Amino acid sequence: MQALARIPPVKKPGTIRDLGSADVTALASAVGQLSEAVWAGQDSCKENDFPVLGKTRHIVFRFIRHNRDPQDFYSNRIWDIWRPKLLPVMEQVTAGYRHRETVYPKVMLARLPAGERIGAHSDGQGSHAYTHKIHVPLISNPDAIFTVGDTAQHLEVGRAYEVNNIVHHSAINRGDEDRIHLIFEHFDQSRAYQQTGEEG
Repeated sequence: MQALARIPPVKKPGTIRDLGSADVTALASAVGQLSEAVWAGQDSCKENDFPVLGKTRHIVFRFIRHNRDPQDFYSNRIWDIWRPKLLPVMEQVTAGYRHRETVYPKVMLARLPAGERIGAHSDGQGSHAYTHKIHVPLISNPDAIFTVGDTAQHLEVGRAYEVNNIVHHSAINRGDEDRIHLIFEHFDQSRAYQQTGEEG
C-alpha cells in the first residue's frame, strides 16, 4: 500500500471556541424523528464503545480507522442516507476555516441521556492532534453542561463550537430531556505533504 501523505497538526482552541450560528432546524427535526430502534441498532455496532462515555448512545456515520491517521477513514452505510442532511450544516460551520480541501473523517450523533454524564477524559494520541473537533448541538437543555479544562458552559442549539479534545473534557446532563450533538472532525487535505517532507 502506498504511504499516505502527512498532514500537519492543527491549532486547537485553549478550551472551547464559539464558531457562531449554525442553521440546524432541518437536521434537528430529522434527528428528533429517529426511532429508538434506529438508535439502539446503530449504537450496538459503534466503533467508539469506551467505558468513560457511560450511557451515551451514538450513530456513527464516519470513523477514522484505529484512530490513527485521519486520512485513513471509512463511511458506514448510514452515511449515504444522511449525507444530504449533514453536509449543509457541516459545510456552513467549516466555511470560516477557509480550507482549500476540507475532509470530514469522523462524523456522528451523540445522545447523552437525561441525568447521565460522560466522565473526564482526553482523546489522547493518534489522529486527534491533526483534526479540528466540532460540536453542533441539535437538541439540548440549559442543564446540559460541557466542560473542557477549567471552562464549563452550556453549548447552545443553533451555534457551533470547536473543542480542544486533547485536554480533559467531560459532560453532564442534569436536564429532563436527552442532549443530542452532531460531532465531527475536519482537516485541510491541501496542507498535506509527502513523507520526504516536501510540500504537497
